[in-house]
Amino acid sequence: MAMTRGGDAAPVSPAPNYGPPLYNQDGYDDDCKYHVSFTSTPIRQNADVTFTVTVTSLDPAGPATGAKVYADVFLTPTHPAPLSDTKTTEAGPGVYRIGPIVFNAAGRWTVRFHMNEMCSDVPADSPHGHAAFYVDVP
Repeated sequence: MAMTRGGDAAPVSPAPNYGPPLYNQDGYDDDCKYHVSFTSTPIRQNADVTFTVTVTSLDPAGPATGAKVYADVFLTPTHPAPLSDTKTTEAGPGVYRIGPIVFNAAGRWTVRFHMNEMCSDVPADSPHGHAAFYVDVP
């Protein structure tokens, strides 16, 4: 059932239920379906950064191939990363390169990797998932 605002007739989608961002470079997604790790080119303000993300399915175990991974990057809810023609390529089984991403301000950013976002997150066996990490930009 769609939610509505106050007296508005327009339906409003419920906010996604994301887990908290992680402080390191690897961990499990919000639903413990994937192990996600990443490396990156040097992170600097106003420079192109490329992430190499490795996604491993837990059940069945193995590389998460074809997961259509993309990154949602923001400093605050109202300060997303600027548009930079970011593309994702699958470099190998379960390995994705995402970039360029530009961090246009210093601070603690959130980088949320989405897997299989086009799938519904309702069924327990859905491949939909996301894992967020803090990234400090000097």
